[in-house]
Amino acid sequence: MKILIVRPFTRTAFELGGYCAKAFVQLGHEVMTFNFRYGHQSFLGKIRVLSNQMRLMKVIGGFKPKCVLVIKGDKIPLEMIIDIRKKFKIPLANYWIDDPLWIKISSQLSPFYDYFFTNDPRCVEVHQKAGCPNANFLTFGCDPDLHRTVDLSEDEKKKFGSEVCFTGTMVSQREKTLEALADFDLKIWWPYAIQYTDEDLKIKKRKIDSSSPLFSRFTGRDVWGEEMVKVFNASEICLNIHSQGGDGTNMRTFEVVGSGGFLLCEFRKVLSDLFKIGEEIVCFRDASELKELIKYYLVHSEERKAIAHKGQERAYKEHTYKHRMEEMLSLIHF
Repeated sequence: MKILIVRPFTRTAFELGGYCAKAFVQLGHEVMTFNFRYGHQSFLGKIRVLSNQMRLMKVIGGFKPKCVLVIKGDKIPLEMIIDIRKKFKIPLANYWIDDPLWIKISSQLSPFYDYFFTNDPRCVEVHQKAGCPNANFLTFGCDPDLHRTVDLSEDEKKKFGSEVCFTGTMVSQREKTLEALADFDLKIWWPYAIQYTDEDLKIKKRKIDSSSPLFSRFTGRDVWGEEMVKVFNASEICLNIHSQGGDGTNMRTFEVVGSGGFLLCEFRKVLSDLFKIGEEIVCFRDASELKELIKYYLVHSEERKAIAHKGQERAYKEHTYKHRMEEMLSLIHF
């Protein structure tokens, strides 16, 4: 079966589109990816978007997919989504990654899709009430070819390693939790800035003050791909602090365990359905509990390594993107 994946040039969504494409190929499907470039509200930006629309329609007509999967796609004009559905009459699905924080935006988009897959189970009902009857919860996964145990040189262990690591966008919620850990050997893989969204969900940044107890813990840069995997392999404890509320988890959960790292994750309801908590991953509910768990698992290294090993086994058995795309296709009616 031919499947077309439309993905934006934002880092997380772009990577997710690549994981999905690879998984579909592993399942025996023919896949094409289309990189949709967003434009600013300038004249040239609008010309770019219009050019992308024309190219995409041409690609769909030539490739003749049985299904189009859009990754997030919040900047794709809804008129274009309507045109695709009318002209080609094929299932149009969206894999959304930012609920519940962006639920006001995603619930305006979901009714225009035949299938909408949200990252938060609590938001399924919201999308159904908004007018998308085929809204389903679909979490993330790992790619065993990338997220794996790797051998590191001594220089790499020193460069990427620490007792505790955090990788991901720094937002205020995460900053507050991490401030309680400033006395640990902690590395925060992110530039010296805190990202936030205003009331209109526009992304903004503020510089972290040099007087902050976390300032010296920042590496000054982020890590992705192979480097991120090296961080997970070199660190004793890998933190996952969610950037928003809800019941779902994020991509980092599966990337850490897939890489064989020990995951200490902020509790979310869905995690109990995905892993054996305490045996395959460990969860915390507040900063106080987090500190105590870090102290415990830094001392109990053999227990920590056993949990990390079991977590990786579970990830490969049930939580790869191949598993996720199988689930997605089982919910789409062709």
